[in-house]
Amino acid sequence: MMEFTVLKTILKISPLFFAMLTLFLLVDKNGIASVVVLFSVLHETGHFLALLCVKTRPKLIEFSPFGIHVSLPENLSTAEKVPVLMAGFLVNFLLAAIFFILRKPLFGYINLIIGIFTALPISATDGGAVLKTLLYESDPQKEEKIFKIVSCSSLAMVSVVFIISAVVTKNYFFFIPLIYMVICAMK
Repeated sequence: MMEFTVLKTILKISPLFFAMLTLFLLVDKNGIASVVVLFSVLHETGHFLALLCVKTRPKLIEFSPFGIHVSLPENLSTAEKVPVLMAGFLVNFLLAAIFFILRKPLFGYINLIIGIFTALPISATDGGAVLKTLLYESDPQKEEKIFKIVSCSSLAMVSVVFIISAVVTKNYFFFIPLIYMVICAMK
């Protein structure tokens, strides 16, 4: 694990990040993977820019086999934290709208999928972090129990959709994001 500090932000880069990225790009035959990586980086840039808007910096940016993650400082209020958490998927929704207007539907759909996926209220997603923050603000004693119910229910519904999609289309690629979601939820 490489670790260094840039402008008071710790950068952690796992060698497995580069291994996964290389594998992801090598397996891709049509160039979609590189576009997904680019839009994922823009998603994380949304979080970073939102943090700058509230006059703070991320404490950590981590590059792991599961992607890039911007860690927020603990001193953010709920009113600051929720928009910063939402900034990533809002960037993807904005990019989706722009690409649909420009008649580039493939790029629009990629951003729409990234936006929806990261907005889901499940563990290890921005939507999950927003839900957890709002639940804690309203009722700290029940926050964990309610979050687990909503997160597990959402993951179960998405899993059913992915499994049905894989079976109906005979495109078993749907299992890759499903496995990724389950691993992230278990982290």
